[in-house]
Amino acid sequence: MSLNIVNVEKRYLNRASGTTINALNGVSIKVEVGQTLGIVGESGCGKSTLARAVVGLEVPSAGSITWDGKVIDNKAKDRLKSHHSQVQLVFQDPYSSLNPRQQIENSIAEAIEVHGLVAKDKITDRVTELLVMVGLDPDLRNRYPHQLSGGQRQRVCIARALSAEPKLLVLDEPVSALDVSVRAEVMNLLIDLRKNLGLTYIFISHDLAMIRYISDVIAVMYLGKIVEFGTWEEIIENPVHPYTKALIAAMPDHSIIGDPTMLARTLEGEVPDPVNLPSGCSFHSRCALAVPSCSIIAPTLREISNGHLVACSEV
Repeated sequence: MSLNIVNVEKRYLNRASGTTINALNGVSIKVEVGQTLGIVGESGCGKSTLARAVVGLEVPSAGSITWDGKVIDNKAKDRLKSHHSQVQLVFQDPYSSLNPRQQIENSIAEAIEVHGLVAKDKITDRVTELLVMVGLDPDLRNRYPHQLSGGQRQRVCIARALSAEPKLLVLDEPVSALDVSVRAEVMNLLIDLRKNLGLTYIFISHDLAMIRYISDVIAVMYLGKIVEFGTWEEIIENPVHPYTKALIAAMPDHSIIGDPTMLARTLEGEVPDPVNLPSGCSFHSRCALAVPSCSIIAPTLREISNGHLVACSEV
């Protein structure tokens, strides 16, 4: 059982202006069962769009996404329902992703009822079990979202995702909206759940320290493309792509880096407009290594060592 993303593109048409926004531009990646794939990149690079496509909330403009050998088909309701029982999404903001008028028990029980996972008279017991699993007092099931702290709400969202008994969790910046003191607790909870339940994760974050802490492999994204991919040791301790180096250079704590002398200067300039993508390498306008050919030839991912891929013609 694995997730296969093959040449996925996603374009949005702005009907008012007639322009097209290029959110994903040929993303290909494979996630093995039990792995945690970390995805990192600046805002607007396509991380959340890719997450929504994996879950089935977005339809790719081109390419395919398969889970357990089955193509995600948004037009086939039965197949999409089956997919949603296998793949669940945890959103960034726990407050906006919960119904403020719905008690916690009802929010968690909804997926259980939709997928018919337990008998109706056992639903409350299952909700209690899930709340305990994420470290919450079962008595909270009668409360509303506004009566909980941010950390408690995100634990509820994790419990709600687990209620469908998925095999893959897509975590879209799940701790960025939480207090610093709570982040470590939720991260450790996610690690324990992955181990105890045999889950596969896609973990999206701006925070490379968080990505390093939880991920087995890391994909670095820029303007809808993966520019570097490899194990966390390779990406964090031996970055190759200039963009990856710049992201790591921007980290406040460089103690986790194997060789600080390999770091590039921090990024300068603005991210190009996704409506009008630059020719050649999309990073060339901000890259210290760029040569004239970089504005003409678009590099493809190539393997520079075992499982370590990079899209740059100058490294």
